[in-house]
Amino acid sequence: MSTPVSQPAPGTPPDFGFLPPPEPPYALVVAGGDLDEPALAEETARLARGASLCVAADGGLRLLRAVGIWPGVLVGDFDTLTPDEVEAARAAGVTVRAFPPAKDFTDAELALDVARRQLGRAPLYVVGGVGDRIDHTLANLLLAARWWTEGHPVTVLAGPAHVRPLAGPGEVRFRGAPGQTVSLIPLTPQMTGVDTEGLVYPLAGATLTWGNAYAVSNALVGEEGAFRARTGMGLVVLQRRA
Repeated sequence: MSTPVSQPAPGTPPDFGFLPPPEPPYALVVAGGDLDEPALAEETARLARGASLCVAADGGLRLLRAVGIWPGVLVGDFDTLTPDEVEAARAAGVTVRAFPPAKDFTDAELALDVARRQLGRAPLYVVGGVGDRIDHTLANLLLAARWWTEGHPVTVLAGPAHVRPLAGPGEVRFRGAPGQTVSLIPLTPQMTGVDTEGLVYPLAGATLTWGNAYAVSNALVGEEGAFRARTGMGLVVLQRRA
């Protein structure tokens, strides 16, 4: 178990998220959902400044505009944006790709496909896609897991949490404040050889089964921790707040 490190100065939040931090080349996809978390706007601006490609999926454009950024590409059926917002993006030089509402893919998946076609297997960061539409939330998180198995690393940054797939053999490392809640949710019938580092409730060579909440609501001891697995797949959920 890792040793807690010194605390940040009062009023200064520690770094939060998965490790290592993003380095170009990577793509940023901004989708809809619950985008009102102030920290999410700051993360979006930081990611957008370093991204090799920035794609907005329909209403995700509003979060980018709130931090003063235009995407390179705007995709979707535009059932959230107004015609004026879409035309303003086009006038600003944004490539606009419109799709009919009756389509086989969500706006987020269309945006991810644009990023994959332009940047290949570079890491993909998705902002949003999580909100009160439970169907969209589940679809987007499972989409991230599926793309990970296909060799496209996807990380989801949402208002309530950051989410990253863990596929064995592999490791997911993260950083936050001591006591920060983190969970591992199996997506396959079994995850074997599950270990933890730097967490309050340690696991060593554990077997987790699909539909079991055994690894939900663990917490950081210090400021860094990790989940590892030998086989299977799951989602690591790093909550912003306990």
